[in-house]
Amino acid sequence: MREDSIENNTHLPLLQFATSKVIAASEIYIPEGKIFKKIIYIKKGILRIFFLTASGEEKTFFFRWEGQIAAIPECIFDNQPTRQTWQALEDCELMEIDFDIVEKLSANNISLIKTRLGFAEKMFLDALKRVESFILDKPEERYQKLIIQKPEIIKRVADKHIASFIGVTPVSLSRIRKRLASQKK
Repeated sequence: MREDSIENNTHLPLLQFATSKVIAASEIYIPEGKIFKKIIYIKKGILRIFFLTASGEEKTFFFRWEGQIAAIPECIFDNQPTRQTWQALEDCELMEIDFDIVEKLSANNISLIKTRLGFAEKMFLDALKRVESFILDKPEERYQKLIIQKPEIIKRVADKHIASFIGVTPVSLSRIRKRLASQKK
């Protein structure tokens, strides 16, 4: 499913059930351990999804930003509490809809069924690409892919979070940036 406005014709039946939510920068939106059975559309801002290790270290798994639709698969599909924490990195404006409502509305609506399947496919593929990237790509390649996908992210997200996302320390991220800058000269 491509990034686009939730207000398109396919999603119109869902809008009457959506609620708006504003999350302040740095606020925890979804804490670890919660069963969060909602689908969200990000109208404004960036969310960081991270795991907390046994040693207390935060490991960034994903960033989600404007125009993206997101959810927590283990919550909506398996009714399990999440191991993730979702944090606003900027002031965020979101639209939320309960997944149970989406299921009921799509029961007799082929267009919504297709939308649900497309959304589930995208979540699966995003997670697969993330795992493959850690197995096959060097940190420098992960950084370059992130910059290609969302160039302004380096101005909007703290270096420590970008470093965690690509699997390095902030010092290593600085070295990667210097190396890439010297290659452009």
